[in-house]
Amino acid sequence: MRKIAVIGVGRMGSKHAANLAAGRVKGAFLACVCDTDKAARKRAERLKVPAYEDYKEMAEAEKLDAVVVATPHYSHVEIAKFFLLRGIAVLTEKPVSVTVEWAQELNEVAKNSGALFGIMYNQRTNRVYARVRELVKTGKLGAIRRASVTVTDWYRSQVYYDMGNWRASWSGEGGGTLINQCVHQLDLMQWILGMPESVQASCRTVNRKISTENEVLANFAYKDFNVVFTASAHEVPGVNMTEIAGDRGLIRAGKFKAKIYLLENDEAQINAKSTRDYGNKRDKKYKKYTVRYGLINLIRDGLYGQQCNILNDFVHCMNTGERLLAPGEEGINGLMLINAVYASDWSGKKMTLPIDGKAYTAALRAHAAEEKNKGGC
Repeated sequence: MRKIAVIGVGRMGSKHAANLAAGRVKGAFLACVCDTDKAARKRAERLKVPAYEDYKEMAEAEKLDAVVVATPHYSHVEIAKFFLLRGIAVLTEKPVSVTVEWAQELNEVAKNSGALFGIMYNQRTNRVYARVRELVKTGKLGAIRRASVTVTDWYRSQVYYDMGNWRASWSGEGGGTLINQCVHQLDLMQWILGMPESVQASCRTVNRKISTENEVLANFAYKDFNVVFTASAHEVPGVNMTEIAGDRGLIRAGKFKAKIYLLENDEAQINAKSTRDYGNKRDKKYKKYTVRYGLINLIRDGLYGQQCNILNDFVHCMNTGERLLAPGEEGINGLMLINAVYASDWSGKKMTLPIDGKAYTAALRAHAAEEKNKGGC
C-alpha cells in the first residue's frame, strides 16, 4: 500500500484527502495532511491522520511514497521540487505553475529525479473527450479545417472572489478565469489537436471587482486551421462546447456527450464528383452517432469527483510503471497557452509559440506589482 500525503486541504485538497482516507484509491491510503492554515488542519482531524503545518517537517517525520499538492498556484513548483528531489512521487493540482519558465524548471527536476510526476487533468478521464481525441489522432475525421471551444458555464459571482483576496489576482493566482476555470479546456484542446503556432487574444473584466479577467476571446492559429476560443465566468446559463470540423466529418462535444458525423466521402471527393452547385446529395451522405458519458460515471463523479480517477491512475502507474494518463511534464502545454493569451492581451500583439518564458515572468511580476500598488492582493 502506498503512503500518500495531501498538502493543502482546502476546497480541492480536502476532497483528495477524503477519497484516499475512504479507501477509494486502490493500492494507497492517506498517511497525513499538511496545511499552513490552522482551521484547515482542525477540519482534517476527522480523517484521523497526523496534520502538519510545514511540509518539510512532514517529510522528515513520515516515510512517504507520494504527495498530492493542492496549494495555491504560486507554491506548486517549490513544493513539487522539494519532494521530487527526494525521489518521492508528486501529483500536483492544475495549473502546474503560473509561468512557463518555472514549469520548465520543474520539468527538468522531474526528469532528472526519475520520480513519478503527474498533474490533476481529470478531464482526460472523460470517455467523451477520449473518443474525440481518438477520432482526430487516427485521422477518421480527416484533415482538420476549423475548431471552436466555448467555455461559459463556469459562473462565478462576486461572493466567490470575496471568499479569498488571492482569487482572480496576478499576485495571488497568476490570472483569472483563464488560469483557474479554463485550464482544463485548454489542456483538452492541445491534447486533442496539438499545440498551435500562434495566438491573438483579448481579455476583459465584466461586472466584477477583480484585478484580472473574467472574459477571454482568443484565436489560436495552427498550420492549416484556426481554433476560436471563447470563455467567460459571468454568463448565465452558459455552455461548454467543443466543435471540430474535418474534411471527413464534424464533432460537437460537450462534457457529457458528443455528436459525431462521419462522411462516406471526404470533401475533396464530394467536390470532384459534384454536378450541382450545392454538391450531389448522394455523395454527401454521413453516419451519425452519439458518445455519452454514462449515468454510472455521472453518479460516481457526483459522489467522489473525477479527480478520484486521476488518483487511481497515478497509484496504478506507481505500481506498474505504465505511462500516466496525465503526465506532469505535459502541464506546461496548457500553461504555455495561458501565458501566451495574457501576453497577447497585454501587448495587443500576436504571440508566436513557444513564448519567451523569462519575458513572461517579468511581465507577470510587473502586473502583480501594479496590482499591489493599487491596493489589491
